[in-house]
Amino acid sequence: MLLHITEFSGEPLHYQISQQLLAGILAGSLQEGAELLPARTLARKQRVSVHSVEQAYQDLARKGLLTYGGDRRVSVNVISPEHKQRLVLQRFLADTQERQRLEEELRLAQNIQAGLLPKTLPHSTRLQMAASCEPARAIGGDFYDYLPLDAHRFALVIADACGKGMPAAMVISPLQAIIKSETSHGSSIRQIMPNLNQYVKRFASTKSFATLFYGVFDARTGSFEFANAGHHPPMLARASGQIEFLKTTGPALGLLAETEHQIVSVQLRAGDALLFYTDGVTETMNPIREEYGEQRLQNLLVRQRARDAQEIINRIADDLNGFRAAALLQDDRTMMVLKVCAEA
Repeated sequence: MLLHITEFSGEPLHYQISQQLLAGILAGSLQEGAELLPARTLARKQRVSVHSVEQAYQDLARKGLLTYGGDRRVSVNVISPEHKQRLVLQRFLADTQERQRLEEELRLAQNIQAGLLPKTLPHSTRLQMAASCEPARAIGGDFYDYLPLDAHRFALVIADACGKGMPAAMVISPLQAIIKSETSHGSSIRQIMPNLNQYVKRFASTKSFATLFYGVFDARTGSFEFANAGHHPPMLARASGQIEFLKTTGPALGLLAETEHQIVSVQLRAGDALLFYTDGVTETMNPIREEYGEQRLQNLLVRQRARDAQEIINRIADDLNGFRAAALLQDDRTMMVLKVCAEA
């Protein structure tokens, strides 16, 4: 019987071994009278310590399932139907409790992640913001943020970690904290970008990376200064209906040890609508696995540009959901809109 044992599990090795052997006994793949490998032999084959295998065998022997005489003969005992039924019930109850524990931890992680998103966004006669973040799983690897810098300037950030679920969230959550710390200490875009790259390169797993767009808007002048680390360039719908893409150069965070991200500035004027989004938006698939695509998003933004920021988000979300129909959400989906209502 091949056992699937890993040191990355939160369960001790001996517990993993005993539970997998127990499952085999209850399922009948390890039949009564079947001989198991001696502890030393199994330990060598599974590349674990002899002590871990001995602990597992002793645990099953105490439950009356094995005859174990040290590093000699190990065999499966005859088990009465009543005893087997009790073991199945105990296993079911244990699995139910573990599932409830995991669900509770997942709910806690969801609440923590949601709590890191901004509580309020600007909404005035001059300036509006709106955003939405929809993870494909219980927790996600996307985030957005709004960070006031002084009375007139604020930073905007949107990011997407490679992958989905918990692994992606473990990259994104510390990034959020670092960005908040950097902005609170007055760091410039030129200082922030390499610091974020160094974090992902040093402390995330070797296969992890994140795309990120970071910009600073000055409400006095209408100037928006930004840098892009491999993220989809935001779409700027001018009041006239012209579309511009905020493109800059620079690799995703964590891909290279040293990076240089170009810093660019654009002027935002009354009636302009700026849409930030992650790839889960344009890569939304319908039931025949066709992608929503950049062109659909661009056309919709142009048509809806005169609406307020929240209405633009709502119209895009409705169109995405109508396109997706019954298809599952394959990736986290995050959007943010900055709408300039009056000249600075």
